[in-house]
Amino acid sequence: MLDSVLVVEEHDGVRSALRDWLLTSFPPLRLREARSMEEALRLADQAQLDLILVNLELPGPNGIEATRALRKRHPDCPVVVMSVTDSEALRLAAVEAGAAAFVSKRELPSTLLPILDRLLR
Repeated sequence: MLDSVLVVEEHDGVRSALRDWLLTSFPPLRLREARSMEEALRLADQAQLDLILVNLELPGPNGIEATRALRKRHPDCPVVVMSVTDSEALRLAAVEAGAAAFVSKRELPSTLLPILDRLLR
C-alpha cells in the first residue's frame, strides 16, 4: 500500500501535477515535496517513506546523485527517477545509482501506475 511519498521536483507546475495525480490515485496519501537534493534528504530523514520520486534534472546535485544519497541513507525505500530526457545511458546511470525504475516524463501518466503497482507488491 502506498501511504507516504516524497516528490523531489524543482518545477512548481510539474510538482503540482504530480501531487494532484498522486493524491487522487492513492487517497489518503501523506505527500512530502522537495525542490532540491538537500531538502529531499532532510525530509526523508524525518519520515518513514514508501516511495521517493526524483527528477533527474535537479539544480545543483542532479537526480542521479540524489538517488545515490537517498538510497544510501534509506536502502529500503524505492526511488523512481523521472526525466524529460530519455536515453539508455540515463536509465543505466539511474539504476546503477540505486533507482528501482526510470520513467520518461513524456510517458509518466501511462507508465508510473504499473511501476508503482510492481514496486509496492
